[in-house]
Amino acid sequence: MAAPSAPAGAAETAKGGPHPYRVVWDDFRHGFRTTGADAPWFQVAGGGYKADDGIVTTSGRGLQVRSRGVNPRTGEPAFTQTIPQITPSGAPGSGDHAKWLAYTSHTSSHGFPGFDAVPGQVLSCETTLSARTYGTAGHPFGDAVADGEDDPRLASVMLNTIDNETSTAFDFVVTNKRIYAFYGRPTFGRATLGDYASFAHTVPLATRRPGAVHKLRIAYDRSAGLVRWLIDDREVLRVDRIGFRLDRRTLTLDEGGVEGRVAPRQLNCGMGLLSLLDGSYPTGKGLVRLSVHTNYFEPSVGEPRQESFVDERSAEASRIYGQGGEFRMKNLVVSSVRNRR
Repeated sequence: MAAPSAPAGAAETAKGGPHPYRVVWDDFRHGFRTTGADAPWFQVAGGGYKADDGIVTTSGRGLQVRSRGVNPRTGEPAFTQTIPQITPSGAPGSGDHAKWLAYTSHTSSHGFPGFDAVPGQVLSCETTLSARTYGTAGHPFGDAVADGEDDPRLASVMLNTIDNETSTAFDFVVTNKRIYAFYGRPTFGRATLGDYASFAHTVPLATRRPGAVHKLRIAYDRSAGLVRWLIDDREVLRVDRIGFRLDRRTLTLDEGGVEGRVAPRQLNCGMGLLSLLDGSYPTGKGLVRLSVHTNYFEPSVGEPRQESFVDERSAEASRIYGQGGEFRMKNLVVSSVRNRR
């Protein structure tokens, strides 16, 4: 059964199989729990680092997460945790992306985190969310940032979906001025999957105001090989060649490798706060070389041309300078419904 902080029966309903369902995984009325055998959530951790740089509160209105620290100049929420370029554990500095990040604890029938993507059905993760970032105007990157209020690299809020089996991710990324789609394949699966194309796109979808509320949904049709991003029930982007790059104009990270079509058998749902300082979109210039273990290629051209960064040494003052974020979400809804095509 689901944990006490999730609606009763949510985990049982979402076990998968051929039967369609729509379930409120958590409405946060009874808290937010990430520990214990029946906790409905877990927080990402590895290499001695845990993505828990946030203060969590819950109420009858849902979940609120804000950065744990305080900007001494403004009193606004600010990130406190960061990962250096070289770590004692050997963990890549690119782990600095996730400041606060949680996923559901559900396991698919294939043994991977997430919910089964049943052929002939559409698997969706959705929420109603508001977001705000802070302190981004104080960045140290000069003209490599055009607008601190609208640069997803500095600080942003996420609605995440991910498949660990194929190392694919489909997210919403929200700044004060815009909503973006994030689509990519991180490198963590290369040890078992080989030299697949590893990349990340940030695609602008819609303008917004700080604190505005949006209904966001990511929908995956396994039979069609199709992922769709929907804002307020309106489709704003679709990807139908999963595993292939999109237009290089929206490419923010390129780590080389061979493109090939993949078909995730499950997706997990989550949410969080992040920065993406080694990205190059939207100005075409990488900000911080977060990791010495990563082969960064110039996104506009690709392999073998190496990417360059404003800060090649990843100074702490480049990674943490008073920026932060906050979001509120009503609930997390997971559904698997028959394809209407």
